[in-house]
Amino acid sequence: KDFKLTTKKKLEENILNELNILMHKKGFIKKVVVDINQAGDDVDINLYNSRDEKIDKGSLSMGERQMYASALLKALVDESDIEFPVFIDSPMQKFDKDHAENVIKEFYRNVSKQVILFPLLHKELTEGEFELLQPNISRAYIIRNMSTDASNFVEAEPQNLFKTYNELYAN
Repeated sequence: KDFKLTTKKKLEENILNELNILMHKKGFIKKVVVDINQAGDDVDINLYNSRDEKIDKGSLSMGERQMYASALLKALVDESDIEFPVFIDSPMQKFDKDHAENVIKEFYRNVSKQVILFPLLHKELTEGEFELLQPNISRAYIIRNMSTDASNFVEAEPQNLFKTYNELYAN
């Protein structure tokens, strides 16, 4: 019981800390409460503002929801003490410029030793955002569509990812 309580408190602190790192609306979320039912198989996470009012997660913008999901993922990874790769599809889709930069500088570099991103270039990841990530990129691949039923991987030098992409899809 003490272990569950300690873990619950640590998770609350970690989620709040990650939200404060990632969000540019500082102080928007003042408290995180993790509620675990008696059986221990149902967990509810509640966010509270500075007036101690529960924030309806449905009222969050799409970018704020993605920030919340990112903060939750980071907190859970930290709590697990297990090093495993993190796969993220559409990594920058919902973020404005400020949030995107925070996520690149604070989240992707720290969530795991190995992070695999699946962005749509130019749409979900700009060249400027990629340049911020580049020092931490060891390999880059482009999925080239050969036909409706077939595709393959094309390896690209990380510093030439966008150039290679543009050459493949110039037509």
